[in-house]
Amino acid sequence: MSFPAAIAGVVPGQSRERWLMLGLVWSLYACFGITTGTMPPLVEPIINDLGLSYSQMGLVLGAWQLVYIGTAYPMGVLVDRIGVRRSLGIGILLVLLSLVLRGMATGFVTLFLAVALFGVGGPIISIGAPKVVAQWFRGNQRGLATGIYATGPVGGAALALATAGSVVVPLTGTWRGISLVYGGVVLLVAIAWWLFSRDAPVEAAERLRQEGNAEPAPVEDPSSGSRGSLLRIRNVQLLLVMAAGAFLLNHGLNNWTPTLLKEGGMSLARAGTLTAAATATGAMGLLFIPSQAKRGRRVLALAALLVVASATSVGLALAQGPALLASLLLSAIVRSPLMPILTLVLMETPGVGAARMGVAGGLFFSAAEIGGFSGPFLLGFLRDATGSLTAGVIALAAVAAALLLALPFLKEQR
Repeated sequence: MSFPAAIAGVVPGQSRERWLMLGLVWSLYACFGITTGTMPPLVEPIINDLGLSYSQMGLVLGAWQLVYIGTAYPMGVLVDRIGVRRSLGIGILLVLLSLVLRGMATGFVTLFLAVALFGVGGPIISIGAPKVVAQWFRGNQRGLATGIYATGPVGGAALALATAGSVVVPLTGTWRGISLVYGGVVLLVAIAWWLFSRDAPVEAAERLRQEGNAEPAPVEDPSSGSRGSLLRIRNVQLLLVMAAGAFLLNHGLNNWTPTLLKEGGMSLARAGTLTAAATATGAMGLLFIPSQAKRGRRVLALAALLVVASATSVGLALAQGPALLASLLLSAIVRSPLMPILTLVLMETPGVGAARMGVAGGLFFSAAEIGGFSGPFLLGFLRDATGSLTAGVIALAAVAAALLLALPFLKEQR
């Protein structure tokens, strides 16, 4: 069977459509960030309205990461099997449902379940995004593309952090207004994805080939034996550990920084605004650092980022005034590129590649979300135990320093 020219004649690494796909993935990831960023600046109003403890709020903030641990691998298999267009379309609809249900919560259990639902839709987006890059981009283009799409959740989270407490609550009169306001944005993005996205030509051509044969040639099931063989690769093992540590650091600070600043004497609106400014500043690190951390220099880049991340975490816990602000901004710049660079190393590890990136990404983000859940819960638990977030933030600084020990054993292609 001959493939249509629109499919057979397109080279993903050269096609203009790769930028359309990158823009759409960026939009999906921005919705991901919006959804994760709606609750941290509203911790106090939610606790007061629903009668929660800080430990319960820590569980709520980490609920989707907890679910993500179990769903990431099967969602990665789903992405490989049905393609990025359909899988990411399903993912964004689940994200929308999670956001809507949050505004209907009546207590700890219902809010926990609403946030937990995001742990089903969210991994489809975070796993599908690097697969889109692996399919549509080649060589060092991937570093730039990864840096660009990774600004999506940062930008979305910054928007939510800046507007949830200062715009949405005054506009709607309640923290529950996040479902209506941000839900409308996510709905528009979901419609755009279903209208304009497409699978990469290699995927579309493979499906046509299979449909056109009376007796299709056997095609390797991307999930068959993949998990065990991937887990035997030393690089993959190390990257899973580092992903867990990076997410523990990132999610712990991302969820509790507004409260940390508020404990330092800031108003709720100012704490949210400064956290949003720091998050947006982190986008600069995403645009510049992954594209400059080219093959052969990514381990060195990770080492430098972790050193600064550890130092700035100490600054967040102990500094005041301008030193606190500098720590806040610099922390966001160096923490944001950690996961994109780790993803690039994974993508280019022999035995992974574009064909198995869904399954590998599922394992990668499943391990990462162990840290993603543990970070917010750890800080909430230590806050209840000590009456301050300082001990928890110092513990995160120690984790960042400990990750340096794995870097000498991490290999990358040159």
